[in-house]
Parts: sequence; structure tokens; C-alpha cells
Amino acid sequence: MNWSKKQAEALVASLEDKNIFQERRIITVTTGIIFILISIIALSACSGPEETGQEASDKPAVRTARVVTVSHQPEIRQSGTIFASREANLGAGFPGRLEDVYYQEGDAVEKDALLAELSGEMRAQAKAECMTLKKDYERVSRLVDNGTVTRQEYDHIKGRYEASRAQYELAKRNSRIRAPFSGVIVDYLVNQGENYFLNLNLEPGYSNTSGILRLMQLDTLVVETDVNERDLGRISEGLPAKIIPEAHPDMHIEGVVSSIKPYLSTRSRTATASIRIPNPGMILKPGMSARVNIDLPAEEVMVVPTEALYRDPEHERDQVFAVRDGRVSIYPVNRLFSIGDDLVIEGLEEGMEVITGGKGRVQENDHVRIVK
Repeated sequence: MNWSKKQAEALVASLEDKNIFQERRIITVTTGIIFILISIIALSACSGPEETGQEASDKPAVRTARVVTVSHQPEIRQSGTIFASREANLGAGFPGRLEDVYYQEGDAVEKDALLAELSGEMRAQAKAECMTLKKDYERVSRLVDNGTVTRQEYDHIKGRYEASRAQYELAKRNSRIRAPFSGVIVDYLVNQGENYFLNLNLEPGYSNTSGILRLMQLDTLVVETDVNERDLGRISEGLPAKIIPEAHPDMHIEGVVSSIKPYLSTRSRTATASIRIPNPGMILKPGMSARVNIDLPAEEVMVVPTEALYRDPEHERDQVFAVRDGRVSIYPVNRLFSIGDDLVIEGLEEGMEVITGGKGRVQENDHVRIVK
């Protein structure tokens, strides 16, 4: 078959037109598909948030906080009374007249210093009796050797002499009052020239033994405070304490717990703890009141904001509302004490999320949304 040049060119042009048409058709179809997909995605993106927002708006909004563990330095704060670290009412073993005093009230004395003396009548009487029996004893001792006096008579005289000698030594010791320790004479219970009897001194809070004068050691003092039964298990000897005297509120004196009585009062259910403190310059006086802060060992405690606690009036218990997986759970708790704006509690686990705002709008098992 012979083709002319024009026929050949016409055939080629016809084929090219067909290819172009097919390509344009494919492009048009592809563009339509892409446009449909974009429209679907856009509609999904627009409709999705509207549905989520609608669902979220149906859930009560609450504010929450985490249960955290903190290190806490507890302390016991209460009042106390200052006493001398050592005191004694000094007297004699038998009655007599107070003859001489060698120091005045407020004087500082050293150990073994002679402070006062009773009249010497009884001492003189005991001495005279002792001297008489001594002569009898010496005479009988010579006679027993040659058999003039029996051994029984000798033993009888010897016993009387030894007893009178002991009584004389006792009279000498008891008629002279000496300081058993260094301290300050704070009071004379018997005035010079008065007769001393074995009567009790019943001044509250101090030594109630019979005496002529009262001696106190004041360079070191003791602060006594009554510790409640519930706190006794947390204190021990050696714990640091801070004493603030009411008469000198600017003074903060460091001390340590020196002793705790091994029994409790049956009336107050408390035990007395003693705190030893220095007293430079003798500024503090026995009988003063003071504030006592005893530092207890540090401990790890769990805390929640105060707003998280809810008092259930029906069951009369403390509880909190916690959120887990978007759902509300109620936990009974035991409130211990406060640390600033937080509460120390028992009954929860560290890291739990508790509701601090919006508790009145939710119940147990409700789904909630958390807002800041």
C-alpha cells in the first residue's frame, strides 16, 4: 500500500490527538478522585473535634493534685517549769536552837563549807556522858586483868561507852550544817535563834524534807515538762530541745532531754521529761515558766493539700476523692497533723491523683475531666 506524504502526516496527527485525549481523561479522573479524598479528610477533621468536645462537656470538670512524700522534722511544743539541777533541805538529826549562821540568802558556797551551827547543849551533854563512861571503861579494863571485875561487867561497861561515843560523834556532826555540794543558799527555813524541830516543809514543787536551810545548784538548771501518753514512744534521752523562758522571750537556750520518768500520772496520763540547760550569769531562776520545743527524729510522711480532704457526715469519717483512668474513687483516710497548707494522712499511696476542686459535683465511679 502506497501512502502519500499528506496521508501519512494526517494519520500521525490523528493518533497524537487520540493520545492527548486519553491523557487528559486520565488526569481529569485522577484529579476528581483526589478532590473527593481531600473533602472526606476535611469533613472528618472538622466533625471530629466537635464530637469530642461534646463528649468532654458532659463530664464534670475537677482540679487535682498528687500525693507526695516529704521529709518532716516533727517537734513537741508545750510549756514547762524551770528547777534547780540539784537541791537539798539541810537540817540536823535532832532538835535544837539555831545558834549561828555563816552565810546569807543568795550567797554562793563551796562543797563542805560550814553553813550554820545549832546550840551546843546536846553536844555538851553527849560529850560529858561520853567522858564519864570513858573513865569507867578505862578503870574496868585494868580490873578485869587481875580478876577483880568479871568479864560480863567489863563487856557491859564497854558497850555503854561505845554507844555514848557514837552518840557524841553524831551530836557533833548534826549540830554543824555543811554543804553537800557547791550551790547557792536560797532560803532559811529556820531563823537564827529559833528552835529547830523535825517538821516537814510542804512548799509545793520543791523538796519537802525537813531542814534548816535550802541549798540549790543554779549554774545548771532542769526544765520539767509533762509529755502526753501518745508522744512518749517518740521521745528518748539525748534528743535536742529548745527552751524559751517566758521572762526572757528573746533567749533561745539549747538543751537535751536528760531523763524521762518511768511511770505516768494516773490523773493526767503524762510522764515528766527533764531537759538540762546551762544558766550562765544565773539569769534564770527556779520556778520560772518556759516554752519547750523538743525536736523529734525526722520522718518521711505523705501529704495532700488541705482542699483534698472531705468529711463524710453520714459515716463520720475523713475521705478523699481520687482519679484513676478518668474515673472517681473514694478512699477513707486518717488525718494526722498539718504541715503548712498540707495535711499528713494515712490511707493513700504516693503518686495518686486526688481531687482538690469540684468534689461536690462528683460521685464514686463518675467519669471526670481534669482541668488546670
